[in-house]
Amino acid sequence: MKRIDVGNQVAIITLDRDLTSACEKELLDLSASPAYGIQQALILDFGSIELLDNTGINTLVKLHACTVRAGTRLLVSGLSKPYKGVFAVTGLDGGFHACSSRSEAYRKTGVSDRAMAKAIADNLSIKGNTKAIEAECWAAPVKRLKTGRIQGDPINLNVDGRRTAGPIQGFGQLWEKTYRVDLSDTRLSTTRLISIVKRNFPKFQPPENKFFPSARGIEPGEIILINADTPGGLVATGVVVLYAGKDTFTFITPQGHPEAGWVTFKALKENGRVIFQIQGLARASDPVYEIAFRIAGSNLQRQIWTHVLESLAKYTGSSAKVQFNMQCLDNSLHVSNLFNVFQNAQISSMLHSFSNRLQSNKPAKKS
Repeated sequence: MKRIDVGNQVAIITLDRDLTSACEKELLDLSASPAYGIQQALILDFGSIELLDNTGINTLVKLHACTVRAGTRLLVSGLSKPYKGVFAVTGLDGGFHACSSRSEAYRKTGVSDRAMAKAIADNLSIKGNTKAIEAECWAAPVKRLKTGRIQGDPINLNVDGRRTAGPIQGFGQLWEKTYRVDLSDTRLSTTRLISIVKRNFPKFQPPENKFFPSARGIEPGEIILINADTPGGLVATGVVVLYAGKDTFTFITPQGHPEAGWVTFKALKENGRVIFQIQGLARASDPVYEIAFRIAGSNLQRQIWTHVLESLAKYTGSSAKVQFNMQCLDNSLHVSNLFNVFQNAQISSMLHSFSNRLQSNKPAKKS
């Protein structure tokens, strides 16, 4: 990975073969504005990328948060077709301007200098790498979500017809919340652990949080409906399986969900220990949810994911305790997403429940 400064307003970062969480520090360090001036535009060159996984998108969201605060425009070049799909389904295309030509890249930097145009042309890839390792792990982008055959008898609201919504589409503060449990005493492999979680995911939920997977289960692109009883009433929503690999999977939220973002489940080895981790990267979807999270929602969410990991530990015969850490990555509010409130799943669910009560209380018509 290397950085090329084009004048003192534009920089190009050429990415290496892999973009994963291991690249996070290096990329964020390289993207920092130079000491001699304000960086107007930053171009990420994806021309050499062969692997973008479900941790790499976290790095891109964090980069976006940093550049928004600095007032820097973000561009990407050299995106291959599979990774254009990843940008679309995750909403990253809402924060990164994709360039399909050198002239477009130059134009979108917002500067006017012939020498700079030539420097950009000389150092930028446009054609994406034809290799895309584990591309099949990603969900394909769709214009509108549509549920298939769902097991059980859930209330199906606030999913069909909506789009996926990543952190860039959210309103509230950006949080990274991490839950971990050390399951080394179970002597289970990472692939075995992820298999157990996929198979028992609805059973590991607390009673008030009901998950209804599709017939295919946790596979890329599949939808899981959620009916949750909260202090504010029923929330009927769902999640989409964004990514599913051999030892990890990620859910992304639809529009109107309490959060806009994703949560990643991963079994990993760390210093010889076997860890199961749940990590969320998300913002409250709208102002109503932001207030709710600050009052009680964040604690309720913590109880849910702690319960899931405690259920996993109990199932595998472990006595390990859950560790929790949370970090605010961006305390600003995305006011441009204020009107997400009109898609609020809790409000919609409450209206649905109220309508059903009215219908059930109507007197029967006399024949």
